[in-house]
Amino acid sequence: MKIYLTEKSYFTFRGVESHRLDILGSCAYELMKENLGASEGEGEGERVVLEPVYPFLTKETLFAFLEEREGSFRFPGGYVVREGTFLSETITRKAASLGQGLFSLSDYAQVLSEAERESAKRHIAAGALVEEGAQVSFSAKLGEGVIVRKGAKISGHSTIGKNTVIGAGSEITESEIGEECIVTGSTLLRARVGRRCTVGPNAYLRPGAEVGDGCRIGDFVEIKNAKIGAETKIAHLAYVGDAEVGSKVNIGCGVVFVNYDGRIKHKTVVGDRCFIGSNCNLIAPVTLGDGCFLAAGTTLTKDLKEDDFCVGRSREFIKPSGAKKYR
Repeated sequence: MKIYLTEKSYFTFRGVESHRLDILGSCAYELMKENLGASEGEGEGERVVLEPVYPFLTKETLFAFLEEREGSFRFPGGYVVREGTFLSETITRKAASLGQGLFSLSDYAQVLSEAERESAKRHIAAGALVEEGAQVSFSAKLGEGVIVRKGAKISGHSTIGKNTVIGAGSEITESEIGEECIVTGSTLLRARVGRRCTVGPNAYLRPGAEVGDGCRIGDFVEIKNAKIGAETKIAHLAYVGDAEVGSKVNIGCGVVFVNYDGRIKHKTVVGDRCFIGSNCNLIAPVTLGDGCFLAAGTTLTKDLKEDDFCVGRSREFIKPSGAKKYR
């Protein structure tokens, strides 16, 4: 018996028809077409015609359902054409036993829950562990030994390398993460991370962020349109935007790559093995050669050559007991 799939919407949510609503990176129509190997349209001859309301229906379940019934009949979400006239009564939705259907908005919420379980089964079969309560899109690729903790979300065509751990609260969208990484409670949007890196907690890697192997991207670090070299450490509370940072660089707490002058975004280049102390501001465009040392609290506006040392602080002026005047 041939299987056909027709496009039909039972409801609309935010301007999207039901069979096109997002189901972990896919939709009911695409999932049914893939799972059942269905042809489009209604066809001719002996056939079963389905509407896109059973996103996780398998051939085994469908054929078992058909074998229990003779003749032509209708049921919620489709009909069967065999010899003879249609049964006078339509089989009820409860009796159909074809799985969770997508007939109303309340059904959509249940379908999403079922999608989490179905996606987890597929990724577990490939050697990854997806904990209950995690969301992983059907189109994502998880390497063997990957762990996705409860509350994490992996969307789109993201790729996660072997033995990487995606912690609770992380949201990975259209991003690539290498092997043996640990991502803790962080957001990656169209970003790339190399092997053996740690990211987070609460880091934000925006589009164009490329992190090399062996890096440490710590808490409340934001990276945008920047390449970070291997074994570089940005441990906490820093913004790196529109930059090229070399390998084995240390970027201290509170560092800001000042990339925007109010009209144009400018680039900062930092060579290998540089040390950038806490609370430094790098006013782009600016270049630091290899091995430079930028002392804490410095605002840098000029290029530095290889191995230069730069300190840009004002010296303290202390008045003993002078605070009383200002209190």
